Amino acid sequence: MKLRNKILMLIAALFLVLGTVSCGTKTGELSYNNYINIITVANAQDGQDASNKDEVELLLGTADGGDYDIATGDGYLEWNGEEGEYVKVTFVDTYATEITPLEDTGLYQSIYTTPIGVKTGVWNWIILQLGYFTFYASNLFGLLGDTYLYWLGLLIMTLLIRTIGWPIYAKTNDMSLKMQLAQPEITKIQEKYKGRQDQASQQRMQMETMDIYKKYKINLFGCLMPLLQMPIFIAMYQVVQRFPLTDLSTFSSESVFMNTNFLWTNLGNTDWLPNLPLAIAVSVLMFLSQYLSTHRAKMQQRPNQYQDAKAQQSQKTMKYMMYFMVFFMGYISLRSAGIAFYWTIGTAYQLLQSYISFKNMKKRQDQLRRQF
Repeated sequence: MKLRNKILMLIAALFLVLGTVSCGTKTGELSYNNYINIITVANAQDGQDASNKDEVELLLGTADGGDYDIATGDGYLEWNGEEGEYVKVTFVDTYATEITPLEDTGLYQSIYTTPIGVKTGVWNWIILQLGYFTFYASNLFGLLGDTYLYWLGLLIMTLLIRTIGWPIYAKTNDMSLKMQLAQPEITKIQEKYKGRQDQASQQRMQMETMDIYKKYKINLFGCLMPLLQMPIFIAMYQVVQRFPLTDLSTFSSESVFMNTNFLWTNLGNTDWLPNLPLAIAVSVLMFLSQYLSTHRAKMQQRPNQYQDAKAQQSQKTMKYMMYFMVFFMGYISLRSAGIAFYWTIGTAYQLLQSYISFKNMKKRQDQLRRQF
């Protein structure tokens, strides 16, 4: 399925580009990166000049107001953002001498240090709705009175998201089973045209391969279905990171206290040592999930089934990717107790999904064989 692989790579590259663009910044706008590039007289290092008025406006854009004397270069300028951001810079002889303290500007280093409710791009609406649900679920939708437990809201939200994604997971497994049934016929076609590089032969091979895909009802949409979950998973990751930073007035007009404690740690904690047990749990569960997936895939292969060098290399690559993902998720979990808890619950639930799907796999294989 060369076409499918190309489209998957294109979509993955698109997500990467969008992620990179969203993390970047440009001059001429009120942003954290532009703010921290302003040099005041007091902060200028040896041999370094403070930012003058023109340089500050180049960074932050045209000022929204202020009281600045062009003749003397003294006074101040103000910038106001759409989401309440505010920066005031005072100048003496055109050079910046004072600037609004960072904690009072409403500017944040990255999207993951920004409270929920602050406009942050295309995911904002989804993130806000997930934040609302997590907030009310932490109170079990009013059944717990004045008690709000962050771990409870996170647990319910994680299970809900995974359950909503279950049909997509099941459809993906079904597509994998169809591919396994079709693979012998696809291999015959590849062997038939092996070594024939002329355009006519290549076109006939592609047409015959497409006929096999039609026969087994294998389509591109089915192959891309897992990507439908990506927006929700990306948004959920942001919710877990940003919820502890958010003023609860975003979700409720009443004054409430959110209990973020969980066993020995705090789910808003970023210190590695208290997070270590959860990080280990994430790594173990992730390794188990990847190992079982690989083991079950091998069990589905026919005995003595030949694997060419390309297939063997692909298996090695997947093995290295498995180790990398285990290490990567464990490392991220050390830095965020909330993410560690979220991944622990999510991966455990995924293991349950995999077990149920595997138990039903033999029945579904027999059903598909009779169907095709």
